[in-house]
Amino acid sequence: MGQIFLWAGQGSPIDSDIDTAFLARLHNQSARALKGQGFSVLEVPVGLSLPKAIAWINVRARPGAVALALETATFPSAKVRGTSVFYTANNTERCTQAEQVLRSVVQHLPSLVSRGVQPDTDTATGRLAFAREVNIPSLVLSLGFVTNLTDRLLLLERPNELAHGIFQGLLHWSRRLTERGNRLPFAPLSLYINEQRYGEQGILVEGDAYVPADVLDHCAIALPRATTPGWLHYGGITYIRAIELREAGVFVRWEAETKTARLQTLMSFQPGALGDIIGPGYLLPSDYEAFLQQVNPGGLQQFPDITQLYQAEAATEGVNPDVAFAQALLETYFFGFSSLLSPIQNNFGGLGATSGSHAFASFPSAQIGVRAHIQHLKAYANEEPLVQAVVDPRFSFVTRGVAPRVEQLSRRWSAEADYGDKILAMLRRLYGAAGLL
Repeated sequence: MGQIFLWAGQGSPIDSDIDTAFLARLHNQSARALKGQGFSVLEVPVGLSLPKAIAWINVRARPGAVALALETATFPSAKVRGTSVFYTANNTERCTQAEQVLRSVVQHLPSLVSRGVQPDTDTATGRLAFAREVNIPSLVLSLGFVTNLTDRLLLLERPNELAHGIFQGLLHWSRRLTERGNRLPFAPLSLYINEQRYGEQGILVEGDAYVPADVLDHCAIALPRATTPGWLHYGGITYIRAIELREAGVFVRWEAETKTARLQTLMSFQPGALGDIIGPGYLLPSDYEAFLQQVNPGGLQQFPDITQLYQAEAATEGVNPDVAFAQALLETYFFGFSSLLSPIQNNFGGLGATSGSHAFASFPSAQIGVRAHIQHLKAYANEEPLVQAVVDPRFSFVTRGVAPRVEQLSRRWSAEADYGDKILAMLRRLYGAAGLL
């Protein structure tokens, strides 16, 4: 029988009843059921951090093993609920496995609404370390939103059904891999770069497309992280997992039927330009609108001119409108807002007031709110004077030019260490929806 790893991820601090101990009990119940079926189940020690949990699994994993992380979610709106399974983007095989696990969980607890399976590129940071850095097929099961009363009660009152659904999903997933037997782990795949056939092939490994590392030099690609996971040496050639190139502004498309990987580079990008606050945008207002129609049509109903406002106000000050709009999507939860910030405040950048009340600032119109957001970005990005009169209440508090890139807004605009990464992830989602990335 196959080897199965279970990790109870970090519980939500929102509700003390649903914490790491709760997740640990849940995965212990699932583990006992799997062991009863003859599976080798390894339970990652409770309390390990994410990097240590990944390392713990990678040291012990054997070919044919699978790994599942359990977590709970939170959201500013108490209306948001449901369960979902996250998988590595562009991996159609892992997507199918995620669907099987999710289907099993929802079948055993139908009251827990399904939000569908989602690629990890749709998460706040645009990637999930558990899905990317565990060396064996791995998924992340988000059980529900503890900020939603219905979800919270289901998790607390129906753990047996939930555990049985997890057990059944893992059982089918592991058995399918076992039945696959001795299928060759690596298969060749065709590789196209900017619609031109590349002279060397890539390889397919457990559903992930890998391309020769020479592609980085061929396309002048500079990966933003020296520690980017997904490297592989096989047959005397070094490969990089194709999806990781998205971090450097490469559109990665995988065609499963023909076993073909297609890479499209934004040739107009200067090296490292993805994430520059000052500069031109690549999208039109219609691209912003199409994205909002997908994620929150109500945002356009509330602010019908918001996309044009961001393009116009950003152009006036020389700010990249794509970056500004991506940050607005992040700050306003796709213009759905939260209990702390309401639509009537016209505050799309999460700007604070200066009254000493520790409240968010308010603006008389959407246009002035967008203008204030653009001005605050420009304050961080360079030392050029503003074209229009100052409406940003905190403009004078910024040390001009200290953050020309979005990554440098971390620990400045927000206390979050990965705040800039979240903006970049949202920017990539925008470009991906428009067919650029």
